[in-house]
This record gives sequence, C-alpha cells and structure tokens, in this order.
Amino acid sequence: MTALIDPIFLSEDNFKQAFTRGLEQMLDRDELGTIILAAANAINEAELWERLKPAIGQKINQLKAQTLIGADDDVTVFEQLLELDFEQLQVAKTKTLGMFELQYNPLRALRPKRMSANTTQGMCQDFNAQGFHFNKAFLQKELFFKGKLFSKQISLFYNKFPFVSWHTLVVVEAKKQHPQCLDYGLHQFAWMMANAIGLNIEGFTLAYNSYGAYASVNHFHLQCFIRNEPLPIETQEKYPLIHHWFGSVSDAWGFIEALHADEQPYHLIYRAHKILVIVRQRQDQIEHADWTAGYAWYEACGGVCPNSDEDFNQLDETSLQAELEKLKVD
Repeated sequence: MTALIDPIFLSEDNFKQAFTRGLEQMLDRDELGTIILAAANAINEAELWERLKPAIGQKINQLKAQTLIGADDDVTVFEQLLELDFEQLQVAKTKTLGMFELQYNPLRALRPKRMSANTTQGMCQDFNAQGFHFNKAFLQKELFFKGKLFSKQISLFYNKFPFVSWHTLVVVEAKKQHPQCLDYGLHQFAWMMANAIGLNIEGFTLAYNSYGAYASVNHFHLQCFIRNEPLPIETQEKYPLIHHWFGSVSDAWGFIEALHADEQPYHLIYRAHKILVIVRQRQDQIEHADWTAGYAWYEACGGVCPNSDEDFNQLDETSLQAELEKLKVD
C-alpha cells in the first residue's frame, strides 16, 4: 500500500517538514495572499511562530509601504492586519471550558465569510466557474502538494485561516469541478485516504462540511489535519447533537444517503477504521451569537473559535452550551 502514497504521507515528520518548507517559500513572494497565509498558519503553531515571525514581520513592513495589490479578500484582510500591533501578536491561545475547547487566533478572526454566509436550499448547488473555487490562478501559489493518491488526483492547499494543527484543504479531482456534494465515490476515497495515511501518521484526520453546514467553498474539498487527542464530542457520554460512529464505508453511506434524501445537513470525520456523522440544523435556520462567525465541523464537535480576545476570556460554559444546542435537530 505504501507504494501508492507520496513520501510526505509516510511519516508525521515528513508531513511537518514539507508543510514548514512550503510556508518558508511563501515568504519569498511579495504578495498579500501568501503573507496572510504564512502568518495565520505560523501563529497557529508555537514552533512555527518562533521560527517564522521575524521574516513575516519584515515582509509585512515591506508590503505596507507599497500600493496594496491583490484579490479583494486579500486587500481587505491585509488592511485589517495592519491595524494590529504585529510585535505584540502571540501564538494562538487555547483552553478548556467544561466540555468545550476554545481557541483564539487573531488572524483567523479576519477570515471572509464567502459561501458560509449564504442562504442554502437542498443538498447541492451547481459548480459556479465564475465564483470562488480552487482552480483560480491566484490560488495555485497556495498549493502544499499536488499528486495522485490511488486513482484520483488530489491538491492540498494550506488553509489560509487554520484552526487545527497542520491544517490543509484536500481538493479531489479539482479539474472535474465537483461541487461540495458528496457522492459514494468521493466518500469511499476519503475513507481510503484516512485509512492509508492513518497507518503512517497517528492522528491523521479528514473532515467534511456538507452544503448547508457552513461549507465555505462550493468546490469539493475535505479538511485535513493531525490531532492525537480526542475531539470534545468523543469525550462526552451525552452530547446534544445526533451523531453516529460507523466502522464501514457502506454502513456510513447508507446513513448519509438518508440525510441527503431528507435534505439534512451534516458533518463527517474520517479516521482510520471509523467515520463519524454529525447531524445538524441548516446554517441559515440559525441566528448565531455575535462572538462566532458560524458553526462548521469543528464547532459541531465541541470546539469554539471566538471572534475576539475579549470573547475568548469572557465566554462561559452556559453560553457555549446554548450556542451548540442551536444546531440540534428535533
């Protein structure tokens, strides 16, 4: 099986070294998007922030003296970044509050909403070549890896605004322009990927947001990360959201098909030998508190990314419980 897998997936060290080298190469570019990406990823990991902060600060000072040129999202985010005191920025903070896991990355708080702010209907939307998608030319510089895994071409992009360790986006068969709508073939591929790479990298995980469950880009993608500790949802005997673990790809698909038939949004977690399905309310049927940008798979699993440092310090477990329960399906 290892003959079918690129060397970066053969060990955690290989993966992290390639991830770090890619961020360093980003800093060779004089572009807003790559600097935002490098900064947001570095500040999410203490070892990366210590290593890359001086070079990132130097690049920001260089670019702020020039006319800002780039994609509209990048210009807006970079202007907000310039309002922060870069020298005082510290690595992302985390803490546990009851059953919840909180984190605050000041650069993730600048993330644009994209499709996650849209009104949704049904379980799928046609791919829009004129909208935001991963084949855009300006995004290709944000590629972390491109190659073949089993029978499918995959592209790994850095997550521009990460919230889990070593966070990337896995775009499957990008040129085929699959919308963010899971079919059996893509589901089976995600299962195979999680199992094959999970043999070599402990804690390797894939996550999926369905359409209507805060998927932010309508171009089929999974989220990839490394996490050795359980998610909060895994540590609770009683959890407010309907969720089921499956040990086979076919059993999980039977349940997912039923959700599709009912036009019921959901999240998926793929790990070696198991799949978690989380059922939730449609995103536009919920009015969230102003301290969150919305609840996708991480939040549905008990993680929280407050919008400000003040919110991070002041939120209590009662508020977090009430917000999570908004996702409950009666």
